[in-house]
Amino acid sequence: MLPELWMRALEMPAFSVTTPYTLRINLARLLRTASPAEAAIIAGLRSDLPASAFLSAYQIAMRAVDPSLPPEQWACLCVSEKRLRSLSEMETYIEGGAVSGRKSHAMLAMDGIDWLYVIARSSSGLICQRVSSKAEGVSPHPAKPGQPVIPELPHHVVDFTASPVDAAYRVDDAHQRINKPFRYHEDVMTLLAFAGWVIRVAEVNTYLQRLVECMQVLAGGYCANAAGYDKPQLDAFDALLKELMQVSIPEEFQQTWHRDRQLLLMGQKARDIIRSRLA
Repeated sequence: MLPELWMRALEMPAFSVTTPYTLRINLARLLRTASPAEAAIIAGLRSDLPASAFLSAYQIAMRAVDPSLPPEQWACLCVSEKRLRSLSEMETYIEGGAVSGRKSHAMLAMDGIDWLYVIARSSSGLICQRVSSKAEGVSPHPAKPGQPVIPELPHHVVDFTASPVDAAYRVDDAHQRINKPFRYHEDVMTLLAFAGWVIRVAEVNTYLQRLVECMQVLAGGYCANAAGYDKPQLDAFDALLKELMQVSIPEEFQQTWHRDRQLLLMGQKARDIIRSRLA
């Protein structure tokens, strides 16, 4: 038996990445009225595709990067650089209130994102500051090749040429305080949202009670201020992931699901390392 709030979400029209304005309004309402974990679940229950669930989950996770980010605005975290093996080799830098360099992976940077949260070198080490997607010197262009999962949400390369940063937002020691924690928040929000979507499309005769219980455990232990996984959250994540992979869904969704659920598995190596350290 699903919680009443979840049942109401399933009765509402689905929202979609194909109608971004409607998705933005509905997600803003969720961000105002629900906890992050609850918002991720409800967003998944109301999503037409895994891509819609992921976009919602990502935006919810971005509130861990900047809790003051207005609910109606969308953002992405820009960390990756081509051939970057260590953050100490990062070439993008911020100096004198402006950022210059290139980031290789920025979701929807050409259309839909309001703010780019850029981790870059500075005279005081790695910092994170935000840049308006419309700021002078911001030049996004398509990444080639495109990503193999969630193709409905293209990622872009972004060039920054002395682009002005927003002085109101700055976080020092950005790897420890932004980059590492964000992976945890993105992981958990995405898994909860994907689980919600699977419930929406699952076969009518599929047994879902164990899935629901695993979702509630992971959501119940989630903390918006967490700096990363603890062992109970890691155990809860793995339990839900295992259960989710076993759910039967209609044939019409299977190709999309088998492609996009790979997103959940990409961080497995990092989670294994975290588990070994926690042990």
